[in-house]
Amino acid sequence: MEAKGFIFDYSKCVGCHACLVACYNENHTTPPISWRQISSQNPIKVPLSGFINLSLACNHCDDAPCLKSCPAKAYTKDNQTNAIIHNPNHCIGCTFCTWACPFDAPKYNSNKGVVEKCNFCNDRLKEGLTPACTSACPTGALSFGDILIDDKSDAPGMTSRATKPRINFKNQEVKNKIPTLDLAVSGYRKDVLYDDLISNQTKIDAIKEWPLVFFTLISSVLVGWFFGLAFFKNTGELRYVYILLGLIGMAISTLHLGKPMRAYRSIFNLRTSWLSREILFFILFLGSSVIALFVNDFKPLLFIASILGVLLLISIEFVYTVADKKYSTPLHSANTLLTALTFGFLITNLNTIAVGLLVVKAILYIVRYAKATVLFKNSLIGFVRFFVGIMVTLINLLFEKELNLVILISFIIGEIIDRFDYYACLHIDTPKNLLNKN
Repeated sequence: MEAKGFIFDYSKCVGCHACLVACYNENHTTPPISWRQISSQNPIKVPLSGFINLSLACNHCDDAPCLKSCPAKAYTKDNQTNAIIHNPNHCIGCTFCTWACPFDAPKYNSNKGVVEKCNFCNDRLKEGLTPACTSACPTGALSFGDILIDDKSDAPGMTSRATKPRINFKNQEVKNKIPTLDLAVSGYRKDVLYDDLISNQTKIDAIKEWPLVFFTLISSVLVGWFFGLAFFKNTGELRYVYILLGLIGMAISTLHLGKPMRAYRSIFNLRTSWLSREILFFILFLGSSVIALFVNDFKPLLFIASILGVLLLISIEFVYTVADKKYSTPLHSANTLLTALTFGFLITNLNTIAVGLLVVKAILYIVRYAKATVLFKNSLIGFVRFFVGIMVTLINLLFEKELNLVILISFIIGEIIDRFDYYACLHIDTPKNLLNKN
C-alpha cells in the first residue's frame, strides 16, 4: 500500500543527533525525554569494529499497537495525515502503550504523569511541509516521502511483529559489511558490551511494578476464594474480609497510574484493549460475587460471578501477551488460573487436589530454576519461595485436614515471590536491543 512516511538510509546516518535537536525545538520537549532516538550497533564505538546507526521515532503504524492497547482511548488517527496522535488529557499514565509499542516510541513523562510521543509534526504535514527531523538531517539519511507500507520490516533493529509501520529503509545490507573484529584484541569482552547491554534494557521492572504484582495476585485469590466460599463452605464473617480484600485490590491497581483520578477512563477501549477488559471484568466480578455471597441461594448469580471470575483471569493473562516470556515451560508457576484453582481447593480443604496443583507449581518452578530464569535464584528469597511457599505448604497439607494459618501464610508468601518472578520473566525488545543482538 502506498502512503507518505519516513525513509531511512543506514549508509548515510552518522549519529549526529541533528534530528533529535530539531524534534526538541519543534515540539518543545524537555530532555532527557526524546521523541526520536538514535540506536547504535557498537554503541561505545569499539575501535576498528565499525558501527551503524538507526534513527527512529513513532512510525505511525497503519495497525498501531499503541492505539489498540490503550485502555483510555488516548490515541486517535488523523484522517488527513494518518498520524497517530496522543491526547495527554485522556491519558491515565498506565504506560501499557510503552509495552505494546515495539519501536519504543511512547515515552512516559513522570513529571506530568502521562505518556507523550512523536506526532508526525502533524501541523507541518497539513501545511505541506515535512517533519522537522527530516528537514534537519544534514546527510539525507532521514527523509520523508512516498513509501510502500509492508506488514513488517526485516531491517536491522526492527521488530518481526506485523504493525505496518510507515517507514521504508535503504541500504540495510550495510550491516553485513561491518568489519569483523576479535574483541579480545581490543581488550573488550562481548558479554560486557552486548549481552549486558541487552539484558539491562527492560521496559518491565518487577520491583517497580509492585502494584500490578499485588493486583493480579489479589484477583487470583479472590476468584479462588469465591469458588470456595460460594460452592463449598458457609460464608459467615469471611464475606466481609473478602469485600475488604477486593477493595484493597481495586485501590492498589490505581497506584500504577500516573493519573489515578482518571482511572474511570480505563474501560473506554473494550473493543481492542485487553487492559480495559481486565478492569471491566474485575469490577463486574467483584460486584456480582459480593452480591452472590449475601444471597448465595440464587444459583444463576453464582454461575454468572464464576464465569466473570474466569474471564477476569483470562484477561489478565492476555494483557501480558505484548511481552516475550523468558521461560520455556507452557505456564509460569504464578499463572493466575493455576493460583486461583490452588487457593480454591486449599480453602475448601480438598487437600488431594490442592497437593496435586502445588506439585505442578513446584515442577514449573524447578524447571525455570534449572534454566536460570528465576528472579531470585541466587538469594535467600528464592529459597523462601520454594521451601516455604511450596514445601511447607505441602507438608502441612499432608498432616492437617483443614486449612490453618501456617498453610495460608506460607502459600501467600510463596505466591507473592513467584508473582514478582513472573514480571521479571517478561521482556520487551527495543530497537537498541534488536540492533545489538547479532
